Amino acid sequence: MPIDTRRDPRLVAALFADVIGSKAIADRAFLSRSLALTARTLNAAFEPAVTEPFAIVAGDEIQGALADPAQAPLCLTVLRETLAPIRARATVAIGIVETLPARDRPRDPFAAAADNLAGLKRSGGLTSYSGTGPAGDILLNAICRLVDPLLEARSDKQWEAIAAYRRLGQQRAVADELGVTRQSVGDRLAAGNWRASEDAAAAIAAYLSLICGT
Repeated sequence: MPIDTRRDPRLVAALFADVIGSKAIADRAFLSRSLALTARTLNAAFEPAVTEPFAIVAGDEIQGALADPAQAPLCLTVLRETLAPIRARATVAIGIVETLPARDRPRDPFAAAADNLAGLKRSGGLTSYSGTGPAGDILLNAICRLVDPLLEARSDKQWEAIAAYRRLGQQRAVADELGVTRQSVGDRLAAGNWRASEDAAAAIAAYLSLICGT
């Protein structure tokens, strides 16, 4: 069912992410630190919108929820940039958190996110959205299928440069931090398809803002 465009205070975007190939990561302490840092970063950066704090689940997942679905694309982007070079698949499920008794309660966004993440694991997909209605879900997931190969192709150095550029905002500052030339930073941003992925996330955010009334 499409979500109502009138803002409902129970409307949330559940964001669940799972580390790809977690069992093959030998340094478990590094994995745990990276996940903990990512959860802290998301909770601090999106604090006004966080309704369910981001936390580590089952040792290799991060789960949380936002009251403003339009912030989910950027939240997902920051999650991946902070976690890199560790890679993650992720899903965003939008819906109403019901206060009805369990037997009368429709499928909530948290259950949907868990099911969607399991579906991504089976299919080998990287990103999915649900809860915006049949047409909206088709549109958003079509965008994901176009962008996901660009994300999968990024090198560790490209992820590093992209994450630093988001924090610092200037290529010169990124170059100074990484100890490389400004041209090298620009090359990494371009090769990592930073602009294309940013434009896609902005388009998804604008669509969610429109249909969710935020």
